[in-house]
Amino acid sequence: MDPAAMIEGWHEFYLLVGTSAAALTGLMFVVISVSPETIAERPKAGVRAFVTPTMVFFATALAISAFMLVPHIAPAALALLLALTGVGGLAYLVWVRGHHFWREGKLDAEDWVFYIGLPFLGYALLVATAIAIWRGGALGTPMLAFVTLLLLVVAIHNAWDLVIWLAQKRLK
Repeated sequence: MDPAAMIEGWHEFYLLVGTSAAALTGLMFVVISVSPETIAERPKAGVRAFVTPTMVFFATALAISAFMLVPHIAPAALALLLALTGVGGLAYLVWVRGHHFWREGKLDAEDWVFYIGLPFLGYALLVATAIAIWRGGALGTPMLAFVTLLLLVVAIHNAWDLVIWLAQKRLK
């Protein structure tokens, strides 16, 4: 199958995923605005390592969906955009230093998986997906769908974790 036709075939999937990511991003703004004092009390490094990445994961799913909905995008251009997003995501994860909290023993196993492990896997797979799409591999587009859903599910989990944390803080 023609690589451009393979990309076009995913239109409805990315329309749904992109809409979901956009709506959930907006919902995160609402959640944060309900209890801004609780977020403000948290150390800046903690916000950067745990709250902001959730928004970045939603935004990444939204950006991938937007890339896939660009009419008549050339596979090489799509691959470049995806590769830049993947490398940028990996650089961002290193910059937020979530691994630092893990090494200090401040993260349990579930937090490590959802704040460090799965996001690194997602962004690394995004780079691999970009290469597959650039080379015209048949697994490129299904792999991209998996990566997009992985980042969306991680963000949903982390957003729920944040909501629970905010609710517990408000009760204290």
